[in-house]
Amino acid sequence: MSFFKKNLNSLIAIVILLVAIMGCSKLKDLAGGEKMTFCENYISATDNCEGESTKFTTGTLTVLTKLSDPIGVSEVDINITDLASGKVYKTFPFTVTPDMTYIYFDNVAFTEPGKYKVSLLKKGGTVVISNEIEIVAR
Repeated sequence: MSFFKKNLNSLIAIVILLVAIMGCSKLKDLAGGEKMTFCENYISATDNCEGESTKFTTGTLTVLTKLSDPIGVSEVDINITDLASGKVYKTFPFTVTPDMTYIYFDNVAFTEPGKYKVSLLKKGGTVVISNEIEIVAR
């Protein structure tokens, strides 16, 4: 019986340790880390993202990216891929400064309904961060 009791305490300790590690990882994801969001209107002076969502009607919106490290380049693309076909829908070139970690991209236009993957790319095609969005007809 003491063998079971001794091993039970070890098992409980391991479970508690795993829960703590997973909890810290989840907390890090919530508090920081990389993130791409979409909004109807972004006001840079107040850092206010109005109408944040992943579902919009056709039109223009702002893509916001929060990176854990500086982007490191001055030329990037916002690349939009149609999820149904896998084909590139549109690509928007932007100029940024290499030290940026928080970047917003205005006037990204969606004229056709569909589900899309939006990616921030460095020149040469390296994906920095991506997220999915759904566009519906007005």
